[in-house]
Amino acid sequence: MQLRQLRHFEALYRLRSFIAAAREHGVTQSALSRSLQKLESDLGQRLFDRSTHAVEPTAAAEGLIGRARDVIDSVLAFEEEAGRLRGGTTGHVRVGTGPYPAQPLLTESIRSLSDQHHGVQVSVVAGTARDLLTSLLGRELEFVVCDMSKYEDSPAAQEIEVIPLPSEPLVVVLSTDHPFAQAEVDMHELAASPWAMPTPAPIRARDLPRPFDQALAEGRFPFYRLETTAACLELARAGRAITMVPRSLGLAACRDGRLVHRETPPSMRTNDGIHLVRQRTRSPSTQLLIDEIITVAGELADANGEASWNRN
Repeated sequence: MQLRQLRHFEALYRLRSFIAAAREHGVTQSALSRSLQKLESDLGQRLFDRSTHAVEPTAAAEGLIGRARDVIDSVLAFEEEAGRLRGGTTGHVRVGTGPYPAQPLLTESIRSLSDQHHGVQVSVVAGTARDLLTSLLGRELEFVVCDMSKYEDSPAAQEIEVIPLPSEPLVVVLSTDHPFAQAEVDMHELAASPWAMPTPAPIRARDLPRPFDQALAEGRFPFYRLETTAACLELARAGRAITMVPRSLGLAACRDGRLVHRETPPSMRTNDGIHLVRQRTRSPSTQLLIDEIITVAGELADANGEASWNRN
C-alpha cells in the first residue's frame, strides 16, 4: 500500500468522479483506476461501485475514508514540520465557522497569522453547525469554530473534542434614526420590532428574555433571516430592522455614526469553541491558527467585559 493510492482513494471519494480525481492529481484516468484497483486488491475490499453514470463508495470505503484521511493528514503535518525546521512556515488550513465567530474573531485571527506567517493559506467555510461538523468528521475541515451547544446534539459527539473560547457579551444594534435609539425601551416593544438575525441562529431561543416568547411562538423572531452578521448590520443601517452581534463587532459597526448599540442581559453572550476530531494529527499551520484564535478571543473578551442592562 502506498500513500499515493490513499490520496487517489480520498480524491475519488470526495469528488465522485474519475475525471475530476485524475485531473486533481495530474494523472490519466486509467492510471488512477489501476492505482485504486491495486489498493482494493491489497485491502481485499471493493471501495467503489462503478457504473457509466456514477461512482459511489461502498460500505468498506465509508469505514476506511476517515483512517485514510488521518494518514494523509499525518504525512502533511510531517512535511510541514520539516519545512518549518528548514526555516519556513507553509500550509493550508480549512476552517468552518458559525456567523458570530466569522467576524471579527476569525478575520482578526487570520490577519494576525498572516502578519507573522505569510506562507500559511487559510480557507474559511460558513454554514450550519450540523453541516460544518459533518465536514469536520469527514476530515474536509481541520476544525470548526461555532456555538459549543451545537456539537452536543451531533450523533458523533464522542468523536469531537472542544476547546472553549472566552465569551463576550452580545449587544443590540439599531439605526440612530430608529425610534428606540435614544429612548428607554420597553422590552415588549423591542421584542415586537422586526429583527434581522443570521442563519443559523447563533443564539438559542431559551437564552432570549421572556418578552420574546410571544414573538418566537408566532414565528416573528427573527423577521429577517440572513446569511451573515454583515448583512444584518446593513439592514439595521437602513432602519429596517434591529440586530444582535458580539460587542466587539457592534462597537466597530457603530463607528460610522449611523448605528448605536444597546446592552443585553448578562446571560446573553457568545458561547463558541474550537471543535476538532479527537486524536487527529494537527499540522503546524493548524496549531498556529488555533493559537491565534485563542489569543484573539481572549483579547476581545477582555476588551468587551460586562455591562448593565436597563430592564423596563
